[in-house]
Amino acid sequence: MKKFVLLVLLSVLSFHNKAQEIYYGPKIGINISSLSFSGNDAAVLKQNSGMKLSTHLGGFVEFVINDFFAVQPELLYSVKGARFKTDTDADYKSAFVLEYISLPIMVKYFVKERIAIEAGPQIAYLLRAENVETSGLFSSNLGNEAVAINLYNEMKPLDLGVALGVGYITKSGFYLGARYEYGILDIAKPKDSQDISIKNGNIMLSAGFTLNY
Repeated sequence: MKKFVLLVLLSVLSFHNKAQEIYYGPKIGINISSLSFSGNDAAVLKQNSGMKLSTHLGGFVEFVINDFFAVQPELLYSVKGARFKTDTDADYKSAFVLEYISLPIMVKYFVKERIAIEAGPQIAYLLRAENVETSGLFSSNLGNEAVAINLYNEMKPLDLGVALGVGYITKSGFYLGARYEYGILDIAKPKDSQDISIKNGNIMLSAGFTLNY
């Protein structure tokens, strides 16, 4: 993993030297995230899991190579995870909340002057992992209360994935983008008593603008 990070940094420096133009700016948006489960003990998790709405924010730098290609590294704070419920307890709801700092490196191909298809790898570092639960077990006269269970020690700190999307930039420099991120690593630490693999999945809808367009 350290070699991968070093390779990314060297690639960014190489793009900087070759770039004809450089743009940068902030971006923000929503995540529609999910978790995929595989293994002999994953059937119940598959059945009871669903998508979770969260957010991402950060910034990007776009290195324009020529009229058709650009490379766009980003640094993002991104919240992922999934929701859960059970058929046996209507009051029970929970959500895996996974907070990451992620570094996508997107290669952009401009099919038209302002429309680009983008794809590339990303590496992410886990900041926080919790299972937030509500049920009749944690109730008060004000209604059901949320209880957060720390899962950080049960999760792997690094995740690696690939992303594919499309982006559009206006003449004034306003940016709109849609992207799907697919995690290729198992993010859960192995347990002797369980056979479960967990991977991230995420739909990103983003907006931003270039400060020097």
